Amino acid sequence: MKKLQFAVICQFLICSLIFLLPRTGAAFGYNVDKHFEKGNITFPAPDSLQQAKYYGLSSVRPFKVTDIKAKVAVVEIMSALCEYCSLNAGKMNEIYNTIQQNPQLASQVKFLAIGIANSGSQLDAFKQQHKVAFPMLNDTTGVGMAMGDLPTPTTLIVSCATGKVLDSHIGLIWSADGFASKIAELANKN
Repeated sequence: MKKLQFAVICQFLICSLIFLLPRTGAAFGYNVDKHFEKGNITFPAPDSLQQAKYYGLSSVRPFKVTDIKAKVAVVEIMSALCEYCSLNAGKMNEIYNTIQQNPQLASQVKFLAIGIANSGSQLDAFKQQHKVAFPMLNDTTGVGMAMGDLPTPTTLIVSCATGKVLDSHIGLIWSADGFASKIAELANKN
């Protein structure tokens, strides 16, 4: 009987956690806005000149979101060691591919993932395993520390003009189409 009660309690806790995961950052009390707007976040240098050109940079160097030549940037704070990040990778690929299929949106929206507390080989293995099509940068510039104690995955939609966080999402993304629509709407407004 006690095993059954324990199992019911565990199921309740797991279900509660699942319902909490797709909430926005504001619901968890995180204020991600202040960091980007003040220009406090410097992203690591892209891995190649091709990646630098994707962001509109003239060279391979560390950069800020306001250096990106687009209307919005989709920034995923993740870890190769995070189980939820692994589960979220397929949805992020779907969202990226949906945006890339629209030539107008593809030029207005740029994606990047920042691997927090990973080695380069861990991030490379994650990228290969999940066939991530957009750049994943290893956090060599302290993005994780600058952002505070954000859980992974956290997905941000940021204005490249102002650095303002337009939307934040903590946890798993359940609807790739819904999130892609939100990105498109914010890119068109910005």
